[in-house]
Amino acid sequence: MQRMSATIAKRLLWWSAWAIVGVLVLNAAVGLWMQYQHLVLNDSTCEPTGIYKLLGSPYPLHDGELVEVEIPGPTHHAAVAEGLKYHWFPAGQPWIKEIAAVPGQTVKLSRAGDWVSPGDASPADSSPAGGGPADGEAGHYLPNSRVDRWTPGHHHRIVHYPFGTYHLKRGQVWLYAPGNYAFDSSYYGPVPETSILQRAVPWWTIPGSQFWLQKGD
Repeated sequence: MQRMSATIAKRLLWWSAWAIVGVLVLNAAVGLWMQYQHLVLNDSTCEPTGIYKLLGSPYPLHDGELVEVEIPGPTHHAAVAEGLKYHWFPAGQPWIKEIAAVPGQTVKLSRAGDWVSPGDASPADSSPAGGGPADGEAGHYLPNSRVDRWTPGHHHRIVHYPFGTYHLKRGQVWLYAPGNYAFDSSYYGPVPETSILQRAVPWWTIPGSQFWLQKGD
Protein backbone atom coordinates (compact mmCIF):
# COMPACT_ATOMS: atom_id res chain seq x y z
CA MET A 1 0.00 0.00 0.00
CA GLN A 2 2.81 2.37 0.91
CA ARG A 3 4.62 1.48 -2.32
CA MET A 4 1.46 2.23 -4.31
CA SER A 5 1.05 5.59 -2.55
CA ALA A 6 4.68 6.44 -3.22
CA THR A 7 4.29 5.51 -6.90
CA ILE A 8 1.16 7.64 -7.27
CA ALA A 9 2.91 10.56 -5.55
CA LYS A 10 5.87 10.28 -7.93
CA ARG A 11 3.58 10.18 -10.96
CA LEU A 12 1.65 13.24 -9.73
CA LEU A 13 4.91 15.08 -9.16
CA TRP A 14 6.09 14.09 -12.65
CA TRP A 15 2.84 15.18 -14.29
CA SER A 16 2.89 18.46 -12.36
CA ALA A 17 6.45 19.15 -13.49
CA TRP A 18 5.56 18.49 -17.13
CA ALA A 19 2.42 20.62 -16.80
CA ILE A 20 4.52 23.54 -15.53
CA VAL A 21 7.02 23.06 -18.36
CA GLY A 22 4.15 22.97 -20.86
CA VAL A 23 2.66 26.20 -19.53
CA LEU A 24 6.06 27.92 -19.67
CA VAL A 25 6.67 26.75 -23.23
CA LEU A 26 3.18 27.83 -24.33
CA ASN A 27 3.64 31.22 -22.67
CA ALA A 28 6.97 31.71 -24.43
CA ALA A 29 5.50 30.65 -27.77
CA VAL A 30 2.57 33.06 -27.43
CA GLY A 31 4.97 35.85 -26.46
CA LEU A 32 7.17 35.22 -29.50
CA TRP A 33 4.14 35.04 -31.79
CA MET A 34 2.76 38.34 -30.43
CA GLN A 35 6.15 39.96 -30.86
CA TYR A 36 6.36 38.71 -34.45
CA GLN A 37 2.84 40.01 -35.15
CA HIS A 38 3.63 43.36 -33.42
CA LEU A 39 0.90 42.78 -30.85
CA VAL A 40 0.91 44.06 -27.28
CA LEU A 41 -1.34 43.34 -24.30
CA ASN A 42 -3.00 46.27 -22.59
CA ASP A 43 -4.16 45.17 -19.14
CA SER A 44 -5.01 48.71 -18.05
CA THR A 45 -8.60 49.95 -18.05
CA CYS A 46 -7.61 53.44 -19.21
CA GLU A 47 -8.31 52.16 -22.73
CA PRO A 48 -10.34 49.00 -23.44
CA THR A 49 -8.46 46.01 -22.07
CA GLY A 50 -7.11 43.59 -24.66
CA ILE A 51 -4.60 43.24 -27.47
CA TYR A 52 -3.44 46.10 -29.70
CA LYS A 53 -1.48 45.96 -32.94
CA LEU A 54 1.45 48.34 -33.34
CA LEU A 55 1.78 49.94 -36.78
CA GLY A 56 5.24 51.48 -36.68
CA SER A 57 6.16 55.15 -36.94
CA PRO A 58 3.49 57.48 -35.52
CA TYR A 59 4.66 60.51 -37.49
CA PRO A 60 3.17 62.83 -38.51
CA LEU A 61 1.09 62.95 -35.34
CA HIS A 62 -2.64 63.64 -35.50
CA ASP A 63 -5.15 64.22 -32.74
CA GLY A 64 -7.55 61.34 -32.28
CA GLU A 65 -4.97 58.62 -33.02
CA LEU A 66 -4.13 55.76 -30.67
CA VAL A 67 -0.45 55.41 -29.87
CA GLU A 68 1.97 53.45 -27.76
CA VAL A 69 3.72 55.89 -25.45
CA GLU A 70 6.65 55.76 -23.08
CA ILE A 71 5.90 56.50 -19.43
CA PRO A 72 6.79 60.13 -18.60
CA GLY A 73 9.75 60.53 -16.25
CA PRO A 74 8.73 60.57 -12.57
CA THR A 75 11.42 63.14 -11.77
CA HIS A 76 9.51 65.89 -13.58
CA HIS A 77 5.98 64.53 -13.14
CA ALA A 78 4.70 64.28 -9.56
CA ALA A 79 1.63 62.28 -10.59
CA VAL A 80 3.78 59.64 -12.32
CA ALA A 81 6.01 59.38 -9.25
CA GLU A 82 2.88 58.91 -7.13
CA GLY A 83 1.53 56.24 -9.48
CA LEU A 84 4.78 54.27 -9.34
CA LYS A 85 4.90 54.61 -5.55
CA TYR A 86 1.45 53.08 -5.13
CA HIS A 87 1.91 50.55 -7.97
CA TRP A 88 -0.93 51.89 -10.11
CA PHE A 89 1.05 50.76 -13.16
CA PRO A 90 4.33 48.85 -13.73
CA ALA A 91 7.51 50.82 -14.33
CA GLY A 92 8.92 50.64 -17.84
CA GLN A 93 5.80 49.23 -19.52
CA PRO A 94 4.56 51.53 -22.33
CA TRP A 95 0.98 52.76 -22.30
CA ILE A 96 -1.74 52.84 -24.94
CA LYS A 97 -3.22 56.34 -25.10
CA GLU A 98 -5.03 58.63 -27.50
CA ILE A 99 -3.50 61.85 -28.77
CA ALA A 100 -5.96 64.56 -27.74
CA ALA A 101 -4.04 67.60 -28.97
CA VAL A 102 -0.90 68.37 -30.97
CA PRO A 103 1.22 71.53 -31.35
CA GLY A 104 -0.92 74.53 -32.23
CA GLN A 105 -3.97 73.33 -30.30
CA THR A 106 -5.13 74.63 -26.93
CA VAL A 107 -6.18 72.57 -23.92
CA LYS A 108 -8.13 74.09 -21.04
CA LEU A 109 -7.96 71.86 -17.98
CA SER A 110 -10.54 72.25 -15.22
CA ARG A 111 -12.34 70.07 -12.70
CA ALA A 112 -14.97 69.48 -15.41
CA GLY A 113 -12.36 67.88 -17.67
CA ASP A 114 -10.23 68.60 -20.73
CA TRP A 115 -11.52 71.12 -23.25
CA VAL A 116 -9.63 71.01 -26.56
CA SER A 117 -9.63 73.48 -29.42
CA PRO A 118 -10.40 72.08 -32.91
CA GLY A 119 -7.81 70.00 -34.70
CA ASP A 120 -7.61 67.33 -37.40
CA ALA A 121 -10.11 65.01 -35.73
CA SER A 122 -11.97 67.40 -33.44
CA PRO A 123 -15.67 68.16 -33.85
CA ALA A 124 -16.45 71.82 -34.39
CA ASP A 125 -18.25 72.17 -31.08
CA SER A 126 -19.43 69.59 -28.58
CA SER A 127 -19.31 71.63 -25.40
CA PRO A 128 -21.68 70.72 -22.56
CA ALA A 129 -24.91 72.64 -22.11
CA GLY A 130 -24.15 76.12 -20.94
CA GLY A 131 -21.12 76.51 -23.16
CA GLY A 132 -17.46 75.64 -22.86
CA PRO A 133 -14.77 77.85 -21.35
CA ALA A 134 -16.33 80.73 -23.28
CA ASP A 135 -19.78 80.66 -24.86
CA GLY A 136 -19.52 80.30 -28.61
CA GLU A 137 -15.85 79.30 -28.49
CA ALA A 138 -15.13 76.43 -30.89
CA GLY A 139 -13.87 73.31 -29.21
CA HIS A 140 -15.00 70.22 -27.33
CA TYR A 141 -14.77 68.49 -23.98
CA LEU A 142 -13.15 65.06 -24.04
CA PRO A 143 -15.70 62.42 -22.96
CA ASN A 144 -15.39 61.16 -19.37
CA SER A 145 -12.40 63.43 -18.71
CA ARG A 146 -13.59 64.92 -15.41
CA VAL A 147 -10.56 65.13 -13.12
CA ASP A 148 -10.64 62.61 -10.26
CA ARG A 149 -9.42 63.67 -6.83
CA TRP A 150 -9.28 60.30 -5.09
CA THR A 151 -8.45 56.72 -5.99
CA PRO A 152 -11.27 54.13 -5.80
CA GLY A 153 -12.30 53.75 -2.16
CA HIS A 154 -10.78 57.15 -1.28
CA HIS A 155 -7.51 55.49 -0.25
CA HIS A 156 -5.17 58.06 -1.81
CA ARG A 157 -5.58 61.61 -3.03
CA ILE A 158 -4.67 61.94 -6.72
CA VAL A 159 -2.22 64.61 -7.87
CA HIS A 160 -3.48 66.36 -11.01
CA TYR A 161 -1.86 68.85 -13.37
CA PRO A 162 -2.57 72.49 -12.43
CA PHE A 163 -5.87 73.74 -13.81
CA GLY A 164 -5.37 76.33 -16.53
CA THR A 165 -4.99 76.98 -20.24
CA TYR A 166 -2.17 75.31 -22.18
CA HIS A 167 -1.17 76.23 -25.72
CA LEU A 168 0.79 73.24 -27.00
CA LYS A 169 4.18 74.21 -28.34
CA ARG A 170 6.31 72.49 -30.95
CA GLY A 171 7.27 69.03 -29.71
CA GLN A 172 4.39 68.69 -27.19
CA VAL A 173 1.31 66.45 -27.22
CA TRP A 174 -1.61 66.07 -24.83
CA LEU A 175 -2.62 62.47 -24.07
CA TYR A 176 -6.09 61.22 -23.25
CA ALA A 177 -7.80 57.98 -22.28
CA PRO A 178 -11.59 57.50 -21.92
CA GLY A 179 -11.70 55.02 -19.04
CA ASN A 180 -12.86 55.62 -15.48
CA TYR A 181 -9.87 56.82 -13.42
CA ALA A 182 -7.85 57.00 -16.64
CA PHE A 183 -4.31 58.28 -16.07
CA ASP A 184 -3.56 60.78 -18.81
CA SER A 185 -2.25 64.32 -19.36
CA SER A 186 -4.89 65.70 -16.98
CA TYR A 187 -2.58 64.43 -14.24
CA TYR A 188 0.95 64.80 -15.65
CA GLY A 189 0.52 67.44 -18.36
CA PRO A 190 1.79 67.49 -21.95
CA VAL A 191 4.52 65.04 -22.93
CA PRO A 192 7.30 65.33 -25.51
CA GLU A 193 6.56 64.01 -28.99
CA THR A 194 9.62 61.82 -28.56
CA SER A 195 7.67 59.82 -25.94
CA ILE A 196 5.38 58.52 -28.69
CA LEU A 197 6.71 55.15 -29.81
CA GLN A 198 4.28 53.74 -32.41
CA ARG A 199 0.76 54.06 -33.75
CA ALA A 200 -1.67 51.47 -32.41
CA VAL A 201 -5.06 50.01 -33.30
CA PRO A 202 -7.30 47.62 -31.34
CA TRP A 203 -6.77 44.01 -32.46
CA TRP A 204 -8.94 42.23 -29.87
CA THR A 205 -10.38 44.15 -26.95
CA ILE A 206 -13.19 43.80 -24.42
CA PRO A 207 -15.89 46.41 -25.14
CA GLY A 208 -16.73 48.52 -22.11
CA SER A 209 -13.80 47.28 -20.04
CA GLN A 210 -12.53 50.86 -19.69
CA PHE A 211 -15.51 51.47 -17.39
CA TRP A 212 -14.99 48.49 -15.09
CA LEU A 213 -13.70 50.69 -12.24
CA GLN A 214 -16.68 52.35 -10.61
CA LYS A 215 -16.56 56.11 -10.16
CA GLY A 216 -16.89 57.19 -6.56
CA ASP A 217 -15.52 60.72 -6.58
